[in-house]
Amino acid sequence: MTGAPRPDHKGKRPLARTIKHSDIAEDGNGLIGAPLAADQPEVYRSLFDQINDAVLLLSPDFRVLHCNASAERLFGWSSREAAGQLYRTVAGTDVTEAERRSIHSEILSNGSWNGEIICTNRSGKRFIVYVSWSVLRDKSGRADKVVGIHRDITAPKQMEQALRETEDRLALVHQALALGTWEVDLDTEQVRCSDQQLRLYGIFEPRGPFALSEWWQIVHPDDRPTNEESQRAMETSDTFDRQLRVIWPDGSIHWLHTHWRVVNQQGERHRIIGADFEITRQKQAEHARAQLASIVENTDAAIISADAQGQVLTWNAGAERLYGYSAEEMIGRSVVSIIPAEKMIEHASFSEKLQSGESIIHVETVRLKKSGERLPIFLTLSPIWDAHKRFLGVAHVSEDISHIKELERQLAQTQKLESIGQLAAGIAHEINTPVQYIGDNGKFLESAFRDLVSLADSCRRPDDAVDPSPIQQTADAGVYDYLREEVPRAIEQLLSGVDQVARIVRAMKDFSHPGAVEKIPLDINRAIENTVLVSKNEWKYVAEVTTDLDPDLPAVPCLGSELNQVVLNLIVNAAHAIGDAIGETGGMGRIHIATRQVGDLVEILVRDSGCGIPKAIQARVFDPFFTTKPVGKGTGQGLAIAHNVIVRKHGGAILFESEPGEGTSFIIRLPIKPEEALAA
Repeated sequence: MTGAPRPDHKGKRPLARTIKHSDIAEDGNGLIGAPLAADQPEVYRSLFDQINDAVLLLSPDFRVLHCNASAERLFGWSSREAAGQLYRTVAGTDVTEAERRSIHSEILSNGSWNGEIICTNRSGKRFIVYVSWSVLRDKSGRADKVVGIHRDITAPKQMEQALRETEDRLALVHQALALGTWEVDLDTEQVRCSDQQLRLYGIFEPRGPFALSEWWQIVHPDDRPTNEESQRAMETSDTFDRQLRVIWPDGSIHWLHTHWRVVNQQGERHRIIGADFEITRQKQAEHARAQLASIVENTDAAIISADAQGQVLTWNAGAERLYGYSAEEMIGRSVVSIIPAEKMIEHASFSEKLQSGESIIHVETVRLKKSGERLPIFLTLSPIWDAHKRFLGVAHVSEDISHIKELERQLAQTQKLESIGQLAAGIAHEINTPVQYIGDNGKFLESAFRDLVSLADSCRRPDDAVDPSPIQQTADAGVYDYLREEVPRAIEQLLSGVDQVARIVRAMKDFSHPGAVEKIPLDINRAIENTVLVSKNEWKYVAEVTTDLDPDLPAVPCLGSELNQVVLNLIVNAAHAIGDAIGETGGMGRIHIATRQVGDLVEILVRDSGCGIPKAIQARVFDPFFTTKPVGKGTGQGLAIAHNVIVRKHGGAILFESEPGEGTSFIIRLPIKPEEALAA
């Protein structure tokens, strides 16, 4: 016997009652029942055995006196076998000794006890019974017998447990899915909502039912069903689902997905039941995706996606404008159709990096338009993965930089012209020196020539014979020897001056030439020598320039004009740094320029003995418009342009080492084979 007494089905505890011997009849076997007529014992025995509940008649010490047929079936003991046995033996009750004594005491003292107990029948089967105990008293009021009526409630209890488990599972599902439920009583027009449903409406405190009219106010006016929709729903038992908006008490709008149907009872529409879950985030995501799709479709950039094999999956309007192919022409086609042959090594390198999880960010490269025209672009590539981190393909974003390239060329030429303008006075001075001794030697030769003509005239006689005396006199005076020695020297100096002027002019011409659009093999050493020459006036008063140029240096594919500008910027910066370091001391600094081959790279070193770069600003030297020079002396573009030319346009690297007060070394590394350098 387990548990406390249970209430009956009406919620009230049964009243204890005392049954007297005068109220019942007993035959020789101890059979009890309603008051028996002396001539009807068999009738009542039959009725007693037909009772569905198991009835046991016990002595006050709880030994079995008799059990009816239902008790025999329930416990597995015949009435004869059970007679004299303790109740706990026949019923197989699952209670402790202390519980048993407590229950027996309550039965005998109060005259009754009701409750659930677990029993085990003779074959070992366990089951649950609801038992009602009553005491039969004799005429003196003493307990004479105890009657126990047992009802097997195992099946209902199992159903109840199963129902509870189902309810628990449903509650767990509702909680996990944030599923709210509601019910409309069509008779009372009241709407009852679960706590979760209230939360979906923005109501976070428990509350009673809604009036139907009040409930409808929660739904956004544009999403309320029409009369036709409502009538159609009432005429069918189908389940309906739809998306709708609800208005929270704070005025915010939230999206719900609702499922509902009408429930019929005895052919009448009785109620509507429904279940809702929130889809606000999904709707926001859908809206965001729609906006993103619109942006992707209408952006000027070409946005393309391709599968793992390189077949085009999507091709936006920007790609159509940029490359000239329609989406119908490109979807399903390999993306290599827009890649030039010389960029295939680069493409293979990119593919390898993408499959390893690396993105390619803002790389300058070239693609082909439908017309065959080469198109310079900035390219960004990102790998596409599924939920299991499997590589699915690549997203391509291409930006046309034709106008940028044109502006860069114009800027580079402007920068070069600016440099030429700044160097013009110095170059004029450099030309003036050889021109001056060309002029001086020309005057000397003119004078010497007159002297020689005069001498020749003085030696000529009327008979065309030569009079040696003037020659001898001139020789004796040393004039002839002087002219013989100085005239060749003057001619040599004159020719040297002419050559010097020609070299300066040629260097200026090479330096100022706009240059090729595409990279062509360049003699790096000659480019450096020309740049050193045209910049001489910038450094000759503050530094000595020495060079160590590798004579076996191979030609490097370069944009010659732009590389010249980089070297010029480094030399001019070095001269300014040395000038700042030596100040008014009158000393001279050093600029050393060297070239060498290191593996597949050509390295250019420009080292100065200037003031160095402060540690605090070393990280910013390549930033556009950043300069430490006074206003009017620098634009802050020189090193930014150098970085752009070397790194982005040549696939190389520009590094520096600087120690404040000791000087700076800039190192330029250029790949001899740019495509292979990119693939490395």
